[in-house]
Amino acid sequence: MFTILSTIYLLIGISQVELVRGTECQCGKPSDRVVSMRIVGGRRAEPHSFPWTVAILKSERMHCGGAMITNKHILSAGHCFKWDNFKSMEVLIGLDNMDDLNHVEKRNISSVVIHEAFTSTAVRDENDIAIATLNVPVEFSETIVPICLPLPGEIFTNRIGTIVGWGRVGVEKSSSKVLLKASLRILSDEDCMNSQLAQHLKPTMMCAFSKGKDGCQGDSGGPLLVFQPEGRYVQAGVVSWGIGCADPRYPGVYTKVSNYIDWITSHTAGGLKCDH
Repeated sequence: MFTILSTIYLLIGISQVELVRGTECQCGKPSDRVVSMRIVGGRRAEPHSFPWTVAILKSERMHCGGAMITNKHILSAGHCFKWDNFKSMEVLIGLDNMDDLNHVEKRNISSVVIHEAFTSTAVRDENDIAIATLNVPVEFSETIVPICLPLPGEIFTNRIGTIVGWGRVGVEKSSSKVLLKASLRILSDEDCMNSQLAQHLKPTMMCAFSKGKDGCQGDSGGPLLVFQPEGRYVQAGVVSWGIGCADPRYPGVYTKVSNYIDWITSHTAGGLKCDH
């Protein structure tokens, strides 16, 4: 018997994606045991509290972020792969601390699909979304959980979004060893167009900003998350581009995931998801 979520996925065309049954896996929701391991204060994320977040390394250095959407598919940004050979990359799954790789799953990438309408200028990337397929699927666990996708066309105006990643903690600073998080307010399209980025924006993009917080280099491709009332996160956006880091004149720009649900579905056939 289908759950409500399973029915929704079928209605929006995700019937191609098989559902994992008979497990405790829930998309967008870490286990209760993991969530209880809280570290108070700072921007340090509770270990494994965002268990869909992956690190994509190139030549053993932080390159981009991403999020598990099935047991073998990573949602990330197109610019993370457009000019770099994915065969030189490694994906770390179930990671919290770069200095502790025990129990972390390591995978290579067997293929990458960049959105066919991806374009790039000196300032911005458009249709900046990609799906990387792992060479070997992973098993879901307390520290590896897929993220939920939004409904087609779903909007998140004025909601609080969370970005997570191991990217640089400032323009001239190095990557973080531990997973960091920041809360941002998702702007309306009107507010986004009223920023100094207006001439570079497209309807497939969304803006988010909070004073002193932003996605920075190395967080590209990572998820912008929104916590839903039913108690799970959905991926509202993909970290795409910006000017500087945490500059109040220039909010961070994200690819609207809800605009690409059909595209994502068509390129994740055969991947396993949670059934609730």
